[in-house]
Amino acid sequence: MASEVGSPPFCSIFCQDVPETRRWALPYAIGVDVGTTNTKVVLCELPSCEPVLTERFPSPMHRFGDKADYEVHELVSKVLEGLSACAVRLGARASEVELVSVASVGESGVLVYPDDSFSPRSIAWYDKRGGSFSRSALASGYARDLYRITGVPTHSASSLFKLLWMRDAGATLEGATWLTMADFIAWVLCGEKGQDRTLASRTSAYDVRQDCVSKEILDHYGLPHGVFAKLVDSGSPRGCLLERVCEGTGLPDTCRVCVSGHDHMSGAFACEIRTSSELLNSTGTSEGLLRLSDDYGETPSDGCQVTRGRYVDGRTFTSYASLPTAGLSFDWALRALGMDRDSFFEKGQEEVFEGYLKERYKDSKLLFIPHLRGSGPPHRSVDARANLYGLRDETPTDEVLFAVFSGVCFEFASLFDSVVGPSGAKGLECVKVIGPAVRNPLWMQLKADLIGVPFVSCEVEDAVARGSVLVSATKCGLAAKLEYSTHRFLPSAERSARLLERYEREYLPLVHLIEDFESAS
Repeated sequence: MASEVGSPPFCSIFCQDVPETRRWALPYAIGVDVGTTNTKVVLCELPSCEPVLTERFPSPMHRFGDKADYEVHELVSKVLEGLSACAVRLGARASEVELVSVASVGESGVLVYPDDSFSPRSIAWYDKRGGSFSRSALASGYARDLYRITGVPTHSASSLFKLLWMRDAGATLEGATWLTMADFIAWVLCGEKGQDRTLASRTSAYDVRQDCVSKEILDHYGLPHGVFAKLVDSGSPRGCLLERVCEGTGLPDTCRVCVSGHDHMSGAFACEIRTSSELLNSTGTSEGLLRLSDDYGETPSDGCQVTRGRYVDGRTFTSYASLPTAGLSFDWALRALGMDRDSFFEKGQEEVFEGYLKERYKDSKLLFIPHLRGSGPPHRSVDARANLYGLRDETPTDEVLFAVFSGVCFEFASLFDSVVGPSGAKGLECVKVIGPAVRNPLWMQLKADLIGVPFVSCEVEDAVARGSVLVSATKCGLAAKLEYSTHRFLPSAERSARLLERYEREYLPLVHLIEDFESAS
């Protein structure tokens, strides 16, 4: 189907025009991306933002039952080791690293105390321990006020409800400061506390239109007014590396520390998403969809599951929604089937992709509902369960794998409808994609066919970490550009009609039936 896939040879982003004579001034910068599954420390050469070294490690987690915490001390230690590896790689030129920029997941954070001690664990963003407070807000009707003020749908993942759970579990909040993960890492490095707006937008305590922490919400829950740090522009220098950090890593004491903010926003900046005509699809363990707008607009209904917030420029507003499970579904399926992950993604997925293009699965009745960690919009539920319906004794393995891929894409279609609203894809030029999906042609083509608009893979390795560098370098007035190739997946009208019919006549009715069953049980 070569006619459906085009490959524009090159895509360049120039975030700021800086005289050629200044480009030598910042040879290197480091981007840190604290993610759900992995954390990355990426040494970049400027102005190109090309990676020189990438240190990647599993984000240290402690899992017990259905709960999960980041191991904070181990995370800090590994980030410092990554920074040290960057200095070792550069040798004598380590003195030319002038900034470290941090991005992270949104809802996880750390309590920092006046004596500079901090909580040893951080609740994972998807953990449900704040559920009793979110349910109470929904039952009392206060969820409407929360959404009116913050633009964040009431959900157990929010930082606000994590804080309330921690208080009930014995944590002292008076005098403490809640720092979301990127803000915390920046504090470790430079000693200055601050709150990035894109991360504040995920707390359920930030007044998104008034651009301040909401005293109304803090007072409602009896929280200290100082529990959230002052707001700081994305990419602005927080300070320089502390002496002890310099001694431990080999980086210079002139190196500035910045926070670019939420991981999806940093990735969007790397791809230069345009307002209204483009969306960003950020893929990974979970999957998010981001839209930018110049004004906030009307407040949607209190039942809306789209999160509103601020973008890295501080002026543009965001509409964002996510699925708790995306790439995780593929990992689960391969484990369940006893298949080697690396060999599948090297060759196996190409065979399933070829089968899809040759219509091998057009009559398949197998449906996968990817609620491995609950469901996403439009009916978000942390208690939803995954399902694989239609198995027969003769069902081949490749058909199971195709069902998992198509189920993830069907769930994405519901997410898409929630973000774009009744206008649908009208006026939308394309959806830009970052993350693991760019190396997965089946995932890309299925979504293009189902949504009916081009999906463009932005082949930016470590897009979040490099986007983080780009945000901060641009804010600091330094020369920076990001160059990357793209691959365009165009929708097939015939496949689109077939997928859409299956989505509406089979997938959605099954989802609704299971929702009714789960509600009754």
